[in-house]
Amino acid sequence: MKRILALSLAVLMIAAVFVACGGSKDDKKSDSAKSVDLTSVLNDINSQYDINDSSVDGLKKLETTDELDRYYMISADDIKQFAAERSSSSKDFTEVVLVEANDADAVNKIVTQLNSRLDAQRSTARSYTPEAVSILEASEVKTNGNFVYLVINEKQSDINSLIENALK
Repeated sequence: MKRILALSLAVLMIAAVFVACGGSKDDKKSDSAKSVDLTSVLNDINSQYDINDSSVDGLKKLETTDELDRYYMISADDIKQFAAERSSSSKDFTEVVLVEANDADAVNKIVTQLNSRLDAQRSTARSYTPEAVSILEASEVKTNGNFVYLVINEKQSDINSLIENALK
């Protein structure tokens, strides 16, 4: 009886050691997933590149997911967070849209919607503002993991670099 009790205790102790050391995959994923505050990234863009100044009649910050849906047809169900500004002038096409999607399917939906917006802006510029066409033609929707972003601005190369560095 003593042998059975001693053997049982030994097995339980070994099992406890393995359980305690295991850790879950979800814990490891959350440690490795980078958390980026997109509002801070947008504020950094504004402070470093002065894109929200009077030369573009000021940019309108999108405050709600309803506004994001209205201008970009991006559903609130597909996003974790976003930060976006767009020109309030019909003469300027400056836009910065930063979105963190919930998952890979949402990333694909958001890329499609932002590409549709970009195509529409290109079409409008060809008709009314030919000088903006080169900026719009150089613009593209970019992704980094679950982050999707679009920058339409003459400084977009530098702004895209800032975003990429923030998402590393």
